[in-house]
Amino acid sequence: MVFILDQLTDSADTGAGSDASGGDPVDPVTWSVRWVFLYGDRRVLALVTLLVILTTLLFVGSVWEFEMERLVTETRAVQTLFNTLLGGIILFVSVVLSINIAALAQEFAPLQVKLARMEDSIEFQIELEELVDDGVSPAGLRPFIEYVIGAINTETESLRTAEDSTGDDRARADLLAFVDELDTQLSLIENRIGRPNPQVSVVLLSTLDYPHARHINLTRRLKSVHGDELTESDHESLATLLEVLTVLASGREYFTTLYFKRELRNLSSNLLVLSLPVIVFTAYVLLAIDAGLFPRPTFLELGTRLLYVNLAFVIALSPYVLLSSYMLRILTVSKHSLESTVFTLDSDVALEFDR
Repeated sequence: MVFILDQLTDSADTGAGSDASGGDPVDPVTWSVRWVFLYGDRRVLALVTLLVILTTLLFVGSVWEFEMERLVTETRAVQTLFNTLLGGIILFVSVVLSINIAALAQEFAPLQVKLARMEDSIEFQIELEELVDDGVSPAGLRPFIEYVIGAINTETESLRTAEDSTGDDRARADLLAFVDELDTQLSLIENRIGRPNPQVSVVLLSTLDYPHARHINLTRRLKSVHGDELTESDHESLATLLEVLTVLASGREYFTTLYFKRELRNLSSNLLVLSLPVIVFTAYVLLAIDAGLFPRPTFLELGTRLLYVNLAFVIALSPYVLLSSYMLRILTVSKHSLESTVFTLDSDVALEFDR
C-alpha cells in the first residue's frame, strides 16, 4: 500500500485502463487506489464507503446473530448510541464550520492590503516576463505553468545546442545530464497537464511531485563546481534557469494553497447540505425507538430491527465519512507537497559531478 501511495501522482490518468501517456494499461488495483485518494468525487467516495459499512454491518449481524429486538426494547444501548451520535454531529459540524469561518476571516482585509497583493502579483509576472522575454504571461493557472515550462525548455535547449558552450568534457557531460533530467521531469508535467480532471486541479497534479528543491540546488552546484570551465553563455543560461525554477517552485506552492482553500470550502458547503437532514433524521430515529415504532417492510429476509437500526446508524455516520473522504485527498496532496523551501526531506540522488 505504501508503494502504491508513493506512485499516486506518477500519472494524471482520469480513466481506468491507461496511464498518463494514454498507452500502457494501469493495474486496476493501482487505479482504484488513485481514485480513492485523488481522482474520485469526494461525495461519491463517501457514498461508496457508507454502502460498504452498511453491507458489512448487515453481513455481520446476519452471521453473528444477536437479539436486536431485545437490545432495542429492553435496554437503552441503541438510544444512548444515537444520542451520542446526534450530539457529536452537531458539535462536529459546528467546529468544522467555525474553522472555515476563521479561515475566511483572513480574507477580510483593508483596501490597501488587497491592493498590495495585486501589485505583488503583477510585479511577480513582470519579473518573469523580463527573464523570458516572450510577451505578457497569461493569467490562467494552466497557461501560466505552460508559459514557465516553455521558458525552462528554452534555456535547456540553449545549454544543449549553444555553439559557444564550454569545451571542458566533464563540465559538458554534467550540463547535459542535468538538462536531460530537467527534460524528463518537464515532459511528465506536460503529459499531466494534457489530461485535466474536474475533481482535482490539473495544475496541482501536474507539479505535485516535481523536485524543485533538487533542481534549484543542482543549478547552483553546477555553477559552483564548474564555474571556471563554463562560458559566459552557460552562466547566463544557468542564472536564468535558476530564477525560472524559483518562479515555478513558488507558483506551485501558491497553487497548492489555492487548492486547499477550494477543498475546504467544498467540504463546508457539502457538510451544510448534509448535516441538517442527518440531524433531523437522527432525532426522528430516537423518537421512533422510544415509541417502539419501526417500518414493517423487510429486505432480503433481514430482521426489521437489524436492517433499520444499521441503516439509521450509517446515515448518522455520513458527516464523518464525508469529512474522511475529503481529508484523504487533502493529506495525500499535503504528503506530496511538503517541500516549500530549497530544502527537501527526500534523499538527494546526486548527479555524476556530485560524487
